[in-house]
Amino acid sequence: MSKLQQFQDYIRSNGEEITGVDVPVVLSDEQAKDAQLKFHFGWRVEIGVSRHSHGGSRPSGIYRGTSSEASADAHKAAEEYVSGRDPLFNERFLKILGPDVSTNFLIKNTSLRSAPNAYVGGDTCSNCRGSGCVRCGSCHGRGKQDCYSCGGRGRISVSKYDSYSERTVYTTESCSSCWGSGNRTCTTCSGSGDVTCGTCGGSGTLYYSYTIDGEAKRSTKWYYTSNDYHEWTGEFVKRTGLNVIHCVNDVTEIDVEGDLDGCTFVYGFTAVLPTLQFTASIDKVDTKMCFAGKQHRTHDAGGVYDPAVWKVAQNLGAGSKNDDKKALATPAIKDIIEAKETKTCIALLEENWVSTDIKDAVGANYDSLVGQLKKQSVKGIIPKMMASLAKYGYLFFTLAILIALFFPDFAKDAPGRMGIMEYPQWVIAVLTADFALFGIHPFANYAMALGLFFASYQLVKRCYWKNIGKAKTYALALGITLLLPHVCLSLYYNTLSAMYLGPDFAEGIAGGAIFVGLYLLVLGVSWPKKWYLKLVGLIAAVALYLGIQFVLAMLNGAMGTVPADENYFRGLGQIVGTALMYIQYNFIEIGLLAVLFSYFLTRRRFWLNAKTAVADYNSPVLLKSMNMER
Repeated sequence: MSKLQQFQDYIRSNGEEITGVDVPVVLSDEQAKDAQLKFHFGWRVEIGVSRHSHGGSRPSGIYRGTSSEASADAHKAAEEYVSGRDPLFNERFLKILGPDVSTNFLIKNTSLRSAPNAYVGGDTCSNCRGSGCVRCGSCHGRGKQDCYSCGGRGRISVSKYDSYSERTVYTTESCSSCWGSGNRTCTTCSGSGDVTCGTCGGSGTLYYSYTIDGEAKRSTKWYYTSNDYHEWTGEFVKRTGLNVIHCVNDVTEIDVEGDLDGCTFVYGFTAVLPTLQFTASIDKVDTKMCFAGKQHRTHDAGGVYDPAVWKVAQNLGAGSKNDDKKALATPAIKDIIEAKETKTCIALLEENWVSTDIKDAVGANYDSLVGQLKKQSVKGIIPKMMASLAKYGYLFFTLAILIALFFPDFAKDAPGRMGIMEYPQWVIAVLTADFALFGIHPFANYAMALGLFFASYQLVKRCYWKNIGKAKTYALALGITLLLPHVCLSLYYNTLSAMYLGPDFAEGIAGGAIFVGLYLLVLGVSWPKKWYLKLVGLIAAVALYLGIQFVLAMLNGAMGTVPADENYFRGLGQIVGTALMYIQYNFIEIGLLAVLFSYFLTRRRFWLNAKTAVADYNSPVLLKSMNMER
């Protein structure tokens, strides 16, 4: 079988494998050439002096006084290596070179490390002016700080109950923390007023070392030694780079005359680069295919797979899910899309088996599909979100009214407790260290706030249902950091207060039945599947709701919800009216909870439904494009 027939069979079989359709390419006009090449290459050893900072720690090396003196001596020593009087770096590079010119050809720019001697110098620290100490920033050099307990006054306010006269006496007494002095010894400097200089570490001197470094810089030139070569051969050599040595035959080392960019080490060789060119015909269009090297590496495939790829990809994003799934499962299209999304290079495109025009067209169709799926993923989300807002709004309203009905004494104290409107003042007080959380030092507020923010950030990163950017992650973490203390502290202290005051079960059951019973109406309409049964369900639910209210009214005598001489429903209305005052004081919290729950839970439900739909395409890259790979 001829080489032309082998290439044609391979291109057809490989094309059908990666595109899923027939690739009826026909090759003709075979042209084989052996380009005669000559390469000159070498390395120039460059010497340089590098400066290294060591702070207050003196490094090993030759000490030369100041840093400028050490630098001058290092540069003077470097001249010995440049002149060749000291062959250290040349000898190091000779050990890297080998006897095979082909192996040497692959050596790039190479570091020759540093000379064994380093030159060390020290300068007086500019921060402490050589003393090694600086004024303490905590006490500003005084050695003492104001007492945290009394604020520097020396006395604290106290109240005592006089049982004899049955009165409370307010007075002051000497502070037990500072014994009335109003200050305490600074813990940072232990009372000295000075601390170790952080710049030089207390040594008073900043040390620098200077090393002499060598690097072998490569230069390469190549030439044609005959005129019989394909015009694209030079482009192949440039693109292949140093790896061209693996593509050539008959490598013969030669002597190099003259200078090569001042290189100390110079080599040369001649070689033969086999090249092969065909004319490829497909769909009545001719293109040129170019191969080079011993293994016939593809230089330019001429876009021979364009018709096959486009035959499948033209239906991508056209509205048919089956066509989309078929296109995304096609290896060639799959590779093109993955390369586009990950910004990587693949041989299919680099070697022009598929042209840039087709690649861009496939990318455009894929972007159209992603856009359609993103629109579908949020279709109808606003009505659903508004319905969820009503549902969660009534849910939290019902929970709040139940709290007010079961704990009426607790509800009456609502105006005296801190609500969401007063919470910002509490946050500012915490951040300005006006008081200490949990009785710890006020500055511990910052550590606790930062710790809570860090924990919130990690929580969002790990538990949020999809990948989001850093800005959104920080925003959500900040929101949790600000709101979580209010939620947790309110739940804790309000629960203690409610339990202390005790419940009223009679009012809670009678009043709660009015609001909880309304869920019966929703169930009466939603449970029946047939439309004509929904009206029957609603009528039954209304009857049951009214029946519950009637039973509770009949049990009023036993329960004692409303005094016996008072109209039951009028008394129940007064009880509910009082409970609604509690709702008024907590309206913003109820609304905020309803908004947060409806927004995030609706978004998550839509995202999960969309992910299920996208997963049906069985395309990991599509999940990534939709930000659903998590």
